[in-house]
Amino acid sequence: MVQAIENCQDLVAQIDTLGVAATVKAHRKPPLMSRILRELYELYHDQDRYLAFLAHYPLIPSDLADQIASQLDPEKVEIASGLAGNPRCPQQALNRLVHHPAIVVRQALAANPNLTPKEFQAMVEDENTFVRAALAQNSSLPNPLQFLLADDPASAVRIALSTRKNLDLDVALQLAQSQHSLVSAAVILNYTLDDELLQLWAEQDQAKQQLLLLKRQKSVPMTALQSLGFSPHGLVARTAFQRSGLNGPTMLYLSQSQDTRDRIFLAEQSDLPASIQRRLAQDSAERVRRRLAANHSIHESIALHIVASNDLGACRALAKNPATSDRALRALCQHPDDGIALLIAYRDDLQPEHLDLLINHRSSCCVVEHLAYQGISYLATSAEKTEQLTKHASPTVRAFAAQAANISAANRNQLMHDPSAQVRKQLALNPQLSEHQLRGLRNDSEREVVFAAESNFAARIRQQSQAEANAQPAVPVTSSATRKSALFNTITSFFSD
Repeated sequence: MVQAIENCQDLVAQIDTLGVAATVKAHRKPPLMSRILRELYELYHDQDRYLAFLAHYPLIPSDLADQIASQLDPEKVEIASGLAGNPRCPQQALNRLVHHPAIVVRQALAANPNLTPKEFQAMVEDENTFVRAALAQNSSLPNPLQFLLADDPASAVRIALSTRKNLDLDVALQLAQSQHSLVSAAVILNYTLDDELLQLWAEQDQAKQQLLLLKRQKSVPMTALQSLGFSPHGLVARTAFQRSGLNGPTMLYLSQSQDTRDRIFLAEQSDLPASIQRRLAQDSAERVRRRLAANHSIHESIALHIVASNDLGACRALAKNPATSDRALRALCQHPDDGIALLIAYRDDLQPEHLDLLINHRSSCCVVEHLAYQGISYLATSAEKTEQLTKHASPTVRAFAAQAANISAANRNQLMHDPSAQVRKQLALNPQLSEHQLRGLRNDSEREVVFAAESNFAARIRQQSQAEANAQPAVPVTSSATRKSALFNTITSFFSD
């Protein structure tokens, strides 16, 4: 916590401890008493540290600031720059600093809003670019001088002028036409005074200006966005449509556009009506059809139309689309192209019905090979397909066939002697093995095959024991209450006799 200043010595001690900038910041509110400031000047006017504090302190008495400026050595740049930017510095003191040899002093002066038109006029012609740029951002700069700075040869000055909050309308128009892209960008991105000027830029059909309007972080009026939608430049129009939203007539207009990029843009939009999707599904450009097939909002009827059209590019995009419906996936599983079916085989949302179509209803073993390599377990492989897979050259595929519930006895006998332990192990786990076959695998040369067969054999014993237990007749159970009641009746009968 900053110590309260009661006298000049307290202030001196704090400046020595915190430094000039921190002490100035600490005493903006509440302000220091003028008496203490004057006493500091009287006692320490020959020490630059304390003069620098007075020069930078924004609540210094004006007469004291003028007194410091009148006696200031031009070489003491820190003190001069503090006075130049001080809002309490009087006009006569500011006028003395207009031609100060140090650029940092003139730059601080150029940002001071208390300059008179005379100082502004003098500084517009300053030789240093940074001084003129600081002047261009001064909120008190007269409008006529804005026109002078708008023609400044340095682009940094014109960019600084472009970011003014009270930029003159005609100056803004002039800067927007600048050949220097950074200047035109600065004014279009920052201008906020008149929406009519934004509308004018939207209607001028100049691609650079229109794209800059769409890059503004500040809101663009809806009327300007609508005008941008009619731009002859496709990128401008599409971006404007993206910002303002698409309605029915706009969608129809884009679907009929001669520019393929417009139709691609439309095909990527969400919540497209089925009528528009149908037009796009029949588009002459393959890229349009592919983008539609990849759209997460594609209608099921349109997806089925794409599958039936045998459009390979669109079918591939549809197979990779995570939003494709189960019905469309079933149709893709039966697609004659193995490449399409392979894309389905690598999806994470496959149901048993999809696996059935991919495995049992395709003549080629290509898809089954990939399913086997993924380690997918499927027991409902048909007997015909199992017969085909048991003769496959790959041990992984033969192991996939060995787990099938419909595997024939002949195929089981064949796989019992398979050279791959992986195949024999998978067969040893099959519940359909006969006892003779299971005993044969329990004597296999590979321990992992023996362990699998032992596990299968133990599971059968447990299943058989459970079945026998369930088949035994129930034994009547006599409760303790019933036994007590019978004993009581017997005793009663004995005594009655």
